[in-house]
Amino acid sequence: MKLPQYNPAIDNPALTEEDMDELDELLSCITADDAITDMESLDGYLTALLLAPALPDANVWIPRVWGSDDPEKAPFGSGKQTKKVAQSVLRHLASIDRQLRADPDGLEPLFGIAEVEAEDSEEIQEIVDAELWCIGFLQGTAMAPDYWNRVFDDAELADALTPIVLLGTDPETLTPQQQELVGSPEGRDTLSRQVPEAITELARHPMRSPDSTRP
Repeated sequence: MKLPQYNPAIDNPALTEEDMDELDELLSCITADDAITDMESLDGYLTALLLAPALPDANVWIPRVWGSDDPEKAPFGSGKQTKKVAQSVLRHLASIDRQLRADPDGLEPLFGIAEVEAEDSEEIQEIVDAELWCIGFLQGTAMAPDYWNRVFDDAELADALTPIVLLGTDPETLTPQQQELVGSPEGRDTLSRQVPEAITELARHPMRSPDSTRP
């Protein structure tokens, strides 16, 4: 099966809330290792793909959503359902791409939100948690290793990426100080709120050539 390539000139309407719920449910049923099993992770994965100068071939990056290197080995009931999932993923990719092109500051990543009771009062606070988004983002960077290795070697950009790396990395690989930071809701909230600024910096940095080979 040849999966559809992304073409920004084609009208790809944004997913509705109902569409997102349906896609999220389909993703949640995938059991393969390294699969993307929720909309938050998918949103991060697609954002990383778009922040690189070029998209890989659709037959390469789309199967990675379901944890495969082979477009013929999709874990869905039929080729028709596989195509529907691919088209939904492309529609969401297009939505992110339009926003990144028009105004990166206006991008609203799909982060988790939890309500917790404040320690020093009975007030309910909203805690932002971008862990799943960051895990997906780092999966996306693996699709363009040459480019992202240069980004991580750039001191300025590496610093901007720190919140994403801390939230998206296995805590066991972090230092005790870093583990303490990501281990508290307040610390995760602080890091999560820094992620949109990092996306904007990555989108506008000269390293991401304006003469992009991305369609």
